[in-house]
Amino acid sequence: MQAADWFQYAFSAVVVLATLGAVLWLLVRRKNAFAPKSEGRKIKLLETMPLSLKHKLMLVQVENQMVLLSVNPQEISTLHAWQPQADNASSAATPTPPAMDFRSVMQSNL
Repeated sequence: MQAADWFQYAFSAVVVLATLGAVLWLLVRRKNAFAPKSEGRKIKLLETMPLSLKHKLMLVQVENQMVLLSVNPQEISTLHAWQPQADNASSAATPTPPAMDFRSVMQSNL
């Protein structure tokens, strides 16, 4: 092979790798552009927890109701449904009593 052939192969490889890198960079930057928009939707998937390869728990919010679902290949079962609780500002404002430190626990036991 001649030197010009090696240069052409190397240049082609660099162009292909640069193009792949640019496409990957573009996809990473715009990953949310391909996802469906969640504004205005009434059903939201809050959390998923796999239990095995074919079984999982899903926490779903439908308008103001939370639903815990069991999902497997044969069926989807409702395990529990409840209304979400409002955050109590008063409970957050009242401090919890501090736990006893190690020294006071040891002194009370001796």
